[in-house]
Amino acid sequence: MRVVVFAGQITAKLNKIITLKESDYVIAVDLAFDYLLENNIKVDLVVGDFDSLINKELLKDFKTLKLDPIKDETDTYIAIKEAFKISDEVILIGGIKGPRIEHFIANLYLLDKYPSLVIIDEDSKISLIDKGENIITSKGYISLFAHSNSRITLKGFKYPLDKYNLSKYDPLCISNELTGSVGVIEIDKGSCFLIETKK
Repeated sequence: MRVVVFAGQITAKLNKIITLKESDYVIAVDLAFDYLLENNIKVDLVVGDFDSLINKELLKDFKTLKLDPIKDETDTYIAIKEAFKISDEVILIGGIKGPRIEHFIANLYLLDKYPSLVIIDEDSKISLIDKGENIITSKGYISLFAHSNSRITLKGFKYPLDKYNLSKYDPLCISNELTGSVGVIEIDKGSCFLIETKK
């Protein structure tokens, strides 16, 4: 079973972000509950302190995990923890854009605890890739940032690299592109944040 967690304010049409499956388990984090209701998307669990919800009265018809507004973890972090109790295949929708950039940084750190997590919105997909050969088919911009100091080789890219030592905070690998339909990222050591962004 795949778990899809919706977080933050989502304004794009769902078909621009993901194709939901009938078997998906859907978690709404606080404000995302309103978005899912408006788009007639089934909800299996609602997580949050519900301080920003418009349709609070409808919560009685859903399974909820009500959180204390005074807490050490974000609503999204708790929702992701719940998601990984259900499945190792978890997608976080949203949580990338918005006025609260600190929440995006907190969501990025979730990949450290949950390396198989994928974060997507209508424009971008963020994942963590590890040692080995990683096949890339994205038609957009491809950016890499070191999660830990890494040695990488890029094949089939506009800007190829051969055993380049990519250290943390090195911005060299921003906005690369494939020269054909498939590219390869080889990581000899370390791990990288992979960001695929539509043109």
